[in-house]
Amino acid sequence: MSNSVTARYVDLLALPQVRPTFTTAIIGRAAYALVLLPLFYAVTDATGSIAVAGVSLALYGATASFLAPVRAWLIDHLGARRVLTVLVLLFGGALSALAMTSWLGGTGGLLLVLAATAGAVAPPLGPTMRVAWGTITPNAALLKKGLSFDAVVEELLYLMGPAIAGLGLAFIAPGPALLVPAALVIIGGLLFVATPTVGSMTPRTRATTEPGHEPKKIKPLIFEGRFVGLLLPALVVGAISGTLTVAVPVALAEYGGSTAAGIALGLFAGGSALGGLLYGALRVPGSPARQLVVLAGALLVSSSLLAFATGAVAVSSVLVVAGLFFSPVMIVAYVAAHSAGGQHRQNSATTWVNTSHNLGGAAGSALAGVLIQAAGLVPAILSMAAATLCLLVVSALLGWKDDNSEHDAESERALEVL
Repeated sequence: MSNSVTARYVDLLALPQVRPTFTTAIIGRAAYALVLLPLFYAVTDATGSIAVAGVSLALYGATASFLAPVRAWLIDHLGARRVLTVLVLLFGGALSALAMTSWLGGTGGLLLVLAATAGAVAPPLGPTMRVAWGTITPNAALLKKGLSFDAVVEELLYLMGPAIAGLGLAFIAPGPALLVPAALVIIGGLLFVATPTVGSMTPRTRATTEPGHEPKKIKPLIFEGRFVGLLLPALVVGAISGTLTVAVPVALAEYGGSTAAGIALGLFAGGSALGGLLYGALRVPGSPARQLVVLAGALLVSSSLLAFATGAVAVSSVLVVAGLFFSPVMIVAYVAAHSAGGQHRQNSATTWVNTSHNLGGAAGSALAGVLIQAAGLVPAILSMAAATLCLLVVSALLGWKDDNSEHDAESERALEVL
């Protein structure tokens, strides 16, 4: 078994439970990268309304994000295998119902209800897999490698997923196309929950008992200041990603249009994948709180250069550099959350990271659109940069004030390759 000095990605993949657990999780998680484009076109074809299709996507995303902590709470308290099995079947069923209803020309109201339902029961395969890495890796170095590898593969899924979905829609009607992610999540999800790794994630109790004392309840993580400090950088990178999604097409409107924008955003994802691989291979000093603020700050500064970039080459170059810091922020956040969740709240902790990122993305795209419309591209980018900088300052104050505490020391050991 490799130690923390010699750990390599090949050592990670050689661990007994890694390949069956991660492979089945990825099959199920691929559904999320394939569902959005067919859903949009399926609702558009059924109702003849782009507005209704947009609302369906918004409802799907909103219920998936806002109810994620509830689903994580259920997993922590009832066990992963039981809850994920139910959610996988419900999500696959909701997508199948959407497919058939849109194909048969169902009403807009019914399609909106089904889209919201699908988001509400979306199984947290990604957060659960990130918790599983802590079970199947024997030391901190391989845990870091596992979370880095996970982040890179997820980036590649979301890089290739829309392209594959778009190609498939050239041959399959949007309604029936939704049956593909439905099948993937059912097959991959059920195989994932059948693995011994997921089976070992038994229900946790929220009460701890000390000799001679009454059981004391553990307060929700979201009410702990240090944990909020870990979430804010994830919120920031989500906001930056959402801002770029809106700002890049505007910046390249006269320099290649949608084609150039798609390539530039694809390069951002490629830079993120490369950054994740590099971070997993390097020894990065500093506590999780410091790493999060520094890495998110680097992403903020580099992405803000978009305000001064002109032309497709310059914009793409900015996005490649900015992308290098995207995955590392999320990797550190997941590792730190893994430690912060302890034995009782690991699914909740990693899911809060996901939720913070998703909410940041939604807020970033919405605010960027309003600001660009009202004031123009450059003021919008700089205003968003100032707002996210304030969030990083708050994160630093929350996370660094007790930087020498035992909790932070344990998290740092989990992050560093000694």
